[in-house]
Amino acid sequence: MMDRLVEQAAAQALLDRGAAFHIQAPFLFRIVGKKKIRLVVRRLRLGSLLHLMELPGIKDLVPLNVGDDARVVIDEMGAKAESIDLKIISENIIPVTRAVAACLLNQNWKIVLFKKVVGRYLRNTLTSDQIQELVMWLLIYARGESFMNTIRLAAMMKMTSPMNLSPQEKGS
Repeated sequence: MMDRLVEQAAAQALLDRGAAFHIQAPFLFRIVGKKKIRLVVRRLRLGSLLHLMELPGIKDLVPLNVGDDARVVIDEMGAKAESIDLKIISENIIPVTRAVAACLLNQNWKIVLFKKVVGRYLRNTLTSDQIQELVMWLLIYARGESFMNTIRLAAMMKMTSPMNLSPQEKGS
């Protein structure tokens, strides 16, 4: 029992701390001397989960091979190393990078202001493999149960949406 509590506390600490990615800094940062910037994936808010749901191929995840260090962290969090297929990422790069950008920004005002810019920067800076790994970490930090509850809730909202009962006008 005590081991389980320690594991839960460790997983909670990992969720709060987040996972960091280092990518090449934009031009203006490099002028100042900063060569890399750090993107941190943290626990996603409900609004960000909705952006994560917009990812094409989100229902058909594929297993991802990760290193031993990442495997240990993923196992501690009780998650799986799964992501979207590379083919789907390549075919839908703009919506994928915008959804990833929204999840990285993780606050409504930041998403509204910067989603397209950050998405474009991710598209121009990262490879498909890196985007796939980033999606994997977003899914891990979304916590499976929260993500599944959000999907079910959104599906129910679509089923119960009011139908247009107004009479259709016929052409004159």
